[in-house]
Amino acid sequence: MKKYYKIGLLILSVIIGYLIGNYLPLDILRPNFSDDSLTKGEYYRLIVSIISAVITFFALFIALFKDDIREQWKKPKIMFELPEQHTIEDTDSSLDSESGTETIRAKRYVSRIEIHNQGNLPAMNCELYLEKLEFVLKDSTLAQNIECSSAPLEWNGTDSKTIIIPPGGKKLLDIIEVKAPEKVSTPDSAKTNNKTQLIIGTIANEKDQLKGKWKAKFSLYSQNHSPVSFEVEIEWNGLWKNRYSEFGNHFQITRA
Repeated sequence: MKKYYKIGLLILSVIIGYLIGNYLPLDILRPNFSDDSLTKGEYYRLIVSIISAVITFFALFIALFKDDIREQWKKPKIMFELPEQHTIEDTDSSLDSESGTETIRAKRYVSRIEIHNQGNLPAMNCELYLEKLEFVLKDSTLAQNIECSSAPLEWNGTDSKTIIIPPGGKKLLDIIEVKAPEKVSTPDSAKTNNKTQLIIGTIANEKDQLKGKWKAKFSLYSQNHSPVSFEVEIEWNGLWKNRYSEFGNHFQITRA
Protein backbone atom coordinates (compact mmCIF):
# COMPACT_ATOMS: atom_id res chain seq x y z
CA MET A 1 0.00 0.00 0.00
CA LYS A 2 2.84 2.39 0.83
CA LYS A 3 4.39 1.77 -2.58
CA TYR A 4 1.18 2.61 -4.43
CA TYR A 5 0.73 5.73 -2.29
CA LYS A 6 4.14 7.02 -3.39
CA ILE A 7 3.45 6.29 -7.05
CA GLY A 8 0.09 8.03 -6.82
CA LEU A 9 1.69 11.07 -5.16
CA LEU A 10 4.27 11.34 -7.94
CA ILE A 11 1.64 11.03 -10.70
CA LEU A 12 -0.56 13.63 -8.98
CA SER A 13 2.38 16.06 -8.75
CA VAL A 14 3.12 15.66 -12.47
CA ILE A 15 -0.54 16.24 -13.39
CA ILE A 16 -0.78 19.37 -11.22
CA GLY A 17 2.43 20.75 -12.70
CA TYR A 18 1.14 20.12 -16.22
CA LEU A 19 -2.17 21.87 -15.51
CA ILE A 20 -0.46 24.87 -13.93
CA GLY A 21 1.96 25.18 -16.83
CA ASN A 22 -0.74 25.02 -19.52
CA TYR A 23 -3.87 26.66 -18.15
CA LEU A 24 -2.90 29.36 -15.63
CA PRO A 25 -2.22 32.86 -17.07
CA LEU A 26 1.40 33.01 -16.07
CA ASP A 27 2.32 35.54 -18.76
CA ILE A 28 1.76 38.35 -16.25
CA LEU A 29 4.55 36.92 -14.17
CA ARG A 30 6.95 36.64 -17.08
CA PRO A 31 9.83 39.06 -16.63
CA ASN A 32 10.98 41.30 -19.48
CA PHE A 33 14.39 40.57 -20.86
CA SER A 34 16.45 42.61 -23.21
CA ASP A 35 17.42 41.14 -26.53
CA ASP A 36 21.06 41.07 -25.54
CA SER A 37 22.66 37.64 -25.91
CA LEU A 38 23.84 35.70 -22.85
CA THR A 39 27.36 36.15 -21.67
CA LYS A 40 29.59 33.13 -21.26
CA GLY A 41 29.25 33.34 -17.46
CA GLU A 42 25.45 33.48 -17.64
CA TYR A 43 25.42 30.53 -20.05
CA TYR A 44 27.45 28.31 -17.73
CA ARG A 45 25.35 29.37 -14.72
CA LEU A 46 22.25 28.32 -16.65
CA ILE A 47 23.76 24.92 -17.47
CA VAL A 48 24.74 24.41 -13.81
CA SER A 49 21.21 25.35 -12.70
CA ILE A 50 19.66 22.82 -15.08
CA ILE A 51 22.03 20.06 -13.91
CA SER A 52 21.31 20.95 -10.26
CA ALA A 53 17.56 20.75 -10.90
CA VAL A 54 17.92 17.33 -12.54
CA ILE A 55 20.09 16.04 -9.67
CA THR A 56 17.60 17.39 -7.13
CA PHE A 57 14.73 15.62 -8.94
CA PHE A 58 16.51 12.26 -8.99
CA ALA A 59 17.61 12.66 -5.36
CA LEU A 60 13.97 13.24 -4.38
CA PHE A 61 12.85 10.28 -6.50
CA ILE A 62 15.40 7.95 -4.91
CA ALA A 63 14.54 9.20 -1.42
CA LEU A 64 10.87 8.34 -2.02
CA PHE A 65 11.37 5.01 -3.76
CA LYS A 66 14.72 3.66 -2.52
CA ASP A 67 13.11 0.79 -0.59
CA ASP A 68 10.98 -0.21 -3.55
CA ILE A 69 13.96 0.00 -5.91
CA ARG A 70 16.07 -2.12 -3.54
CA GLU A 71 13.30 -4.72 -3.34
CA GLN A 72 13.48 -5.21 -7.10
CA TRP A 73 17.13 -6.29 -6.84
CA LYS A 74 17.51 -7.78 -3.36
CA LYS A 75 14.83 -10.19 -2.23
CA PRO A 76 14.28 -13.91 -1.54
CA LYS A 77 12.75 -16.02 -4.29
CA ILE A 78 11.13 -19.30 -3.27
CA MET A 79 10.75 -22.16 -5.76
CA PHE A 80 9.40 -25.69 -5.29
CA GLU A 81 10.54 -28.89 -7.00
CA LEU A 82 9.89 -32.59 -6.68
CA PRO A 83 13.35 -34.19 -6.37
CA GLU A 84 14.25 -36.88 -8.87
CA GLN A 85 13.94 -39.49 -6.12
CA HIS A 86 10.96 -37.93 -4.39
CA THR A 87 9.83 -41.08 -2.54
CA ILE A 88 12.32 -43.00 -0.43
CA GLU A 89 12.01 -46.09 1.74
CA ASP A 90 12.88 -46.29 5.41
CA THR A 91 13.99 -49.90 5.87
CA ASP A 92 14.24 -52.26 8.81
CA SER A 93 16.06 -55.60 8.88
CA SER A 94 14.94 -58.78 10.63
CA LEU A 95 16.34 -62.30 10.92
CA ASP A 96 14.32 -65.08 9.33
CA SER A 97 14.35 -67.89 11.92
CA GLU A 98 13.75 -70.61 9.34
CA SER A 99 16.40 -69.70 6.80
CA GLY A 100 18.75 -67.81 9.10
CA THR A 101 19.04 -65.00 6.54
CA GLU A 102 18.50 -61.32 7.13
CA THR A 103 15.42 -59.87 5.44
CA ILE A 104 15.21 -56.18 4.63
CA ARG A 105 11.75 -54.63 4.54
CA ALA A 106 10.47 -51.09 4.36
CA LYS A 107 8.71 -49.89 7.48
CA ARG A 108 7.53 -46.72 5.77
CA TYR A 109 7.81 -44.70 2.58
CA VAL A 110 8.35 -40.94 2.64
CA SER A 111 7.71 -38.45 -0.16
CA ARG A 112 9.56 -35.13 -0.07
CA ILE A 113 9.54 -31.71 -1.70
CA GLU A 114 12.56 -29.47 -2.34
CA ILE A 115 12.26 -25.80 -1.40
CA HIS A 116 14.86 -23.49 -2.99
CA ASN A 117 15.67 -19.87 -2.21
CA GLN A 118 16.96 -18.60 -5.54
CA GLY A 119 17.04 -14.96 -4.40
CA ASN A 120 19.83 -12.91 -2.82
CA LEU A 121 18.28 -12.39 0.63
CA PRO A 122 17.40 -15.00 3.30
CA ALA A 123 13.75 -16.05 3.48
CA MET A 124 12.92 -15.33 7.13
CA ASN A 125 10.67 -17.34 9.46
CA CYS A 126 9.40 -19.78 6.83
CA GLU A 127 6.40 -21.94 7.76
CA LEU A 128 4.74 -24.57 5.56
CA TYR A 129 1.05 -25.42 5.94
CA LEU A 130 -1.23 -28.01 4.42
CA GLU A 131 -4.01 -25.65 3.35
CA LYS A 132 -6.33 -27.86 1.34
CA LEU A 133 -6.85 -31.61 0.94
CA GLU A 134 -9.34 -33.43 -1.27
CA PHE A 135 -9.99 -37.13 -1.81
CA VAL A 136 -11.65 -38.77 -4.81
CA LEU A 137 -12.58 -42.43 -4.43
CA LYS A 138 -11.46 -44.76 -7.19
CA ASP A 139 -13.97 -44.91 -10.08
CA SER A 140 -15.67 -41.76 -8.75
CA THR A 141 -15.57 -38.07 -9.66
CA LEU A 142 -16.98 -36.70 -6.41
CA ALA A 143 -14.31 -34.84 -4.41
CA GLN A 144 -14.43 -35.11 -0.63
CA ASN A 145 -12.95 -32.18 1.30
CA ILE A 146 -10.82 -33.20 4.29
CA GLU A 147 -10.32 -30.78 7.15
CA CYS A 148 -6.69 -29.72 7.59
CA SER A 149 -4.71 -28.88 10.69
CA SER A 150 -3.97 -25.23 11.47
CA ALA A 151 -0.42 -26.06 12.64
CA PRO A 152 2.62 -25.81 10.33
CA LEU A 153 4.74 -28.85 9.44
CA GLU A 154 8.03 -29.58 11.17
CA TRP A 155 11.15 -29.11 9.06
CA ASN A 156 13.35 -32.15 8.44
CA GLY A 157 16.11 -32.68 10.97
CA THR A 158 14.70 -30.13 13.43
CA ASP A 159 12.01 -29.87 16.05
CA SER A 160 11.12 -26.44 14.72
CA LYS A 161 8.19 -25.39 12.57
CA THR A 162 9.92 -22.14 11.56
CA ILE A 163 13.17 -21.91 9.63
CA ILE A 164 15.40 -19.45 7.74
CA ILE A 165 16.35 -20.39 4.18
CA PRO A 166 19.59 -18.60 3.17
CA PRO A 167 20.28 -17.30 -0.36
CA GLY A 168 20.99 -20.27 -2.59
CA GLY A 169 19.78 -22.59 0.19
CA LYS A 170 17.75 -25.75 -0.37
CA LYS A 171 15.57 -27.57 2.14
CA LEU A 172 13.99 -31.02 1.89
CA LEU A 173 10.66 -31.43 3.63
CA ASP A 174 8.68 -34.62 4.18
CA ILE A 175 5.09 -34.04 3.11
CA ILE A 176 3.71 -37.58 2.67
CA GLU A 177 4.26 -40.79 4.61
CA VAL A 178 2.97 -44.33 4.05
CA LYS A 179 3.34 -46.60 7.08
CA ALA A 180 3.59 -50.38 6.91
CA PRO A 181 0.79 -52.49 8.40
CA GLU A 182 1.51 -53.41 12.04
CA LYS A 183 0.72 -56.45 14.13
CA VAL A 184 -0.87 -55.47 17.43
CA SER A 185 -2.07 -57.53 20.36
CA THR A 186 -5.72 -57.63 21.36
CA PRO A 187 -6.96 -58.06 24.97
CA ASP A 188 -7.38 -61.82 24.37
CA SER A 189 -3.67 -62.06 23.34
CA ALA A 190 -4.55 -62.57 19.69
CA LYS A 191 -2.62 -60.82 16.94
CA THR A 192 -4.25 -58.51 14.43
CA ASN A 193 -2.92 -56.39 11.59
CA ASN A 194 -3.48 -52.65 11.44
CA LYS A 195 -4.01 -51.45 7.91
CA THR A 196 -1.43 -49.48 6.00
CA GLN A 197 -1.71 -45.79 6.82
CA LEU A 198 -1.25 -42.82 4.49
CA ILE A 199 -0.37 -39.50 6.15
CA ILE A 200 -0.44 -36.25 4.12
CA GLY A 201 1.08 -33.39 6.06
CA THR A 202 -0.22 -34.33 9.49
CA ILE A 203 -3.56 -35.76 8.28
CA ALA A 204 -3.96 -39.55 8.41
CA ASN A 205 -6.32 -41.23 5.96
CA GLU A 206 -9.56 -42.70 7.21
CA LYS A 207 -10.62 -46.34 6.75
CA ASP A 208 -12.85 -45.42 3.79
CA GLN A 209 -10.05 -43.52 2.06
CA LEU A 210 -7.75 -46.33 0.98
CA LYS A 211 -8.13 -46.42 -2.79
CA GLY A 212 -8.26 -43.33 -4.94
CA LYS A 213 -6.63 -39.97 -5.54
CA TRP A 214 -5.71 -37.20 -3.13
CA LYS A 215 -5.03 -33.59 -4.11
CA ALA A 216 -3.07 -31.55 -1.56
CA LYS A 217 -2.25 -27.84 -1.56
CA PHE A 218 0.71 -26.67 0.54
CA SER A 219 1.52 -22.99 1.18
CA LEU A 220 4.73 -21.43 2.46
CA TYR A 221 4.59 -18.20 4.47
CA SER A 222 7.62 -16.05 5.19
CA GLN A 223 8.27 -12.78 6.97
CA ASN A 224 9.79 -11.15 3.88
CA HIS A 225 8.25 -13.15 1.02
CA SER A 226 4.72 -13.19 -0.30
CA PRO A 227 2.84 -16.50 0.27
CA VAL A 228 3.60 -19.12 -2.37
CA SER A 229 1.78 -22.42 -2.94
CA PHE A 230 2.25 -25.73 -4.71
CA GLU A 231 -0.07 -28.69 -5.29
CA VAL A 232 0.57 -32.40 -5.57
CA GLU A 233 -1.60 -35.35 -6.57
CA ILE A 234 -1.23 -38.72 -4.84
CA GLU A 235 -2.69 -41.84 -6.43
CA TRP A 236 -2.69 -45.10 -4.48
CA ASN A 237 -4.65 -48.32 -4.67
CA GLY A 238 -4.21 -49.16 -0.98
CA LEU A 239 -1.72 -52.00 -1.51
CA TRP A 240 1.47 -52.30 0.54
CA LYS A 241 4.70 -53.85 -0.71
CA ASN A 242 7.81 -54.46 1.36
CA ARG A 243 10.21 -52.80 -1.13
CA TYR A 244 9.79 -49.65 -3.17
CA SER A 245 10.68 -51.43 -6.41
CA GLU A 246 7.25 -53.09 -6.09
CA PHE A 247 5.41 -50.44 -4.09
CA GLY A 248 6.18 -47.78 -6.73
CA ASN A 249 3.85 -49.60 -9.14
CA HIS A 250 0.91 -48.89 -6.83
CA PHE A 251 1.78 -45.40 -5.51
CA GLN A 252 2.31 -42.28 -7.62
CA ILE A 253 2.91 -38.64 -6.69
CA THR A 254 3.02 -35.79 -9.22
CA ARG A 255 2.90 -31.99 -9.28
CA ALA A 256 -0.64 -30.80 -9.93
